[in-house]
Amino acid sequence: MGKTAIISIFLIGLLTSSTYGQAKKNKAATKESYKSIQSRSSVNEVSRLLREANDEKIVNPSDALDKVQEALGMSLAQQDAFGEGKSYVLLGEINEGIQEWKLALENYSRAYQKLSTANPGSVEYRRSLQGLGTMNLKLGSFDDALKYFQESLTLNLSSAERSDRILDVSEVYFQMGNYDQALKILDEIPVRKMVDTRVENQRAKIEARKNNFDRSQELYRNSINAVKSSKEVEPQQTQALNDTKENIAQTLNDKKQYDNEISIRQQAVDFNLETKNAAEVAKDKVAIGKAFENKGDNASALKETEEGARIADTINNTKEQTRAYLALAKLYEKNNRTRDALATYRKYSDAVERYDKENEARLIEKSELIKKQKDIEELSSVVSIGQRDETIVSNQRLIIYGLLGVIAIIGTTSFFIYKNARASKIANQLLALKSLRSQMNPHFIFNALNSVNHFIATQDERAANQFLTEFSQLMRLVLENSQEDFIPLQKEQEILSLYLKLEHYRFRDKFDYEIDLDNRINTESLEVPPMLIQPYLENAVWHGLRYKDSKGKLLLRISLQDQNLVAEVIDNGIGRKKSAELKTANQKKHFSMGLKNIGERLSILNKVYKTKYLVSVEDPGEGTGTEVKIYMPLRSRMN
Repeated sequence: MGKTAIISIFLIGLLTSSTYGQAKKNKAATKESYKSIQSRSSVNEVSRLLREANDEKIVNPSDALDKVQEALGMSLAQQDAFGEGKSYVLLGEINEGIQEWKLALENYSRAYQKLSTANPGSVEYRRSLQGLGTMNLKLGSFDDALKYFQESLTLNLSSAERSDRILDVSEVYFQMGNYDQALKILDEIPVRKMVDTRVENQRAKIEARKNNFDRSQELYRNSINAVKSSKEVEPQQTQALNDTKENIAQTLNDKKQYDNEISIRQQAVDFNLETKNAAEVAKDKVAIGKAFENKGDNASALKETEEGARIADTINNTKEQTRAYLALAKLYEKNNRTRDALATYRKYSDAVERYDKENEARLIEKSELIKKQKDIEELSSVVSIGQRDETIVSNQRLIIYGLLGVIAIIGTTSFFIYKNARASKIANQLLALKSLRSQMNPHFIFNALNSVNHFIATQDERAANQFLTEFSQLMRLVLENSQEDFIPLQKEQEILSLYLKLEHYRFRDKFDYEIDLDNRINTESLEVPPMLIQPYLENAVWHGLRYKDSKGKLLLRISLQDQNLVAEVIDNGIGRKKSAELKTANQKKHFSMGLKNIGERLSILNKVYKTKYLVSVEDPGEGTGTEVKIYMPLRSRMN
């Protein structure tokens, strides 16, 4: 028994010394990092870094994040809860600036927890409460938003701060639809000699919702006049006026008060022309054109919309160009100006492509900022490891417990690193998926426009007009839904039905078609990837049926099989082998790129959503057509 105890003690001692020595080597870099942070830590340095980060958070969020990371590391090293809280407030404000509401809410919550005990009387504590209220409002959590705004009102606030929080409470009631309470709470704001434009704006949009349109416009005019009379117009004032205008105008539009809508938008146009806000002028011009169209005044509608498009072109604003071109193309089409409509649809397609590229660049930049913030979150683990290592060195009796703690922290850190890497990978895959969908839209639109050219070339203007009307419906559906990873099956069926109708319209002497939908399928509750089935229908028509000597048949069957939604595209065309013999080199290249695009989309969908989309292509017999089966795992629509 004695020998056994001695051997056990010897083995434990050997294991402890060996493990401890190895752990010291493995954590040398972490210690260096922690000691480096600790050596340059000071309250003054933290304050300087946070002051500079606050100045840069809007114009240069990336540099601001670097400074916040440094300040947070120093605060953690000094166990300075106030410094930590201030750092988290800034992180929340940076997140809010890039419209990452949930991430902002997390950081405001961390700040609130730190500051509520460290310094509840500080400006930063009040900012954390404001941030929590605003983010909950953005996310639709009205009760939580009210709770935090009302808690702010219990603090020792300045007159301006109290007015701001009362306005916030009013906005919560407004978004809840409680307009009487939203208006009533504004009476608690002290009356000033000068017109308070913020209060006037809030009252104006509330009165509009209460159908007091004259009063609403009067209040809005008061705000504009007050801003004009000020020595210098602040950007925040301009933005607030435009936000209020948009809210009131939308309310008027919903209630078919088109004259009032035109009036308030024209006031905004005059104001924005003075302040040189051309983008807002272009937007309002297009909206005024739509209001005239709703009134039946197509001439005025065309005039206003054309002006909006010209202004958008002048400032090269792709967002406003897409809005203006689409509205203008529809008006040309409505007024039987087919060639003008066609040219404008082309401009619209180009603008959409440019806007998507710009948006993709913004998404990449945003993804980098989010990734950098994940690195900041790991900083607390790094500092914790350093502090734990110091404890281990100073107290040898806690070596074993220290090692277990380090292992746990390293495991946690590894988990977060893996999680972040996976999140980054998924983000990149989603960007790639969006890019692949964007590649399909211009090609799809180009093919359809060729069909319009065909009708115009054959001097069949009536057919061209009819085709263009239905084509514009199809294009709107495609462009609206192609930005989503999944859309309701009902929408996809609508797109496919309209597409087949248009193709049959052109090649009606070449094939007939049938759509067979399993009556067990609820098309509103199931989702599918957009534009996944259409390329196979296109291949069947363009590469199989149109070369057939006799009239062919195309069948689209959608059915339930086990846990899959199965789309079958069956044609009795000339078959893949004969089609390949007839193709030019350019057609073969395009066909292979199209299939490669679909293959890459399926691969990314399977990786990101951990599912199994499959496509099988069969030839029943040489020269007898092609059968394509697309297996899509059942996916319920998320409400």
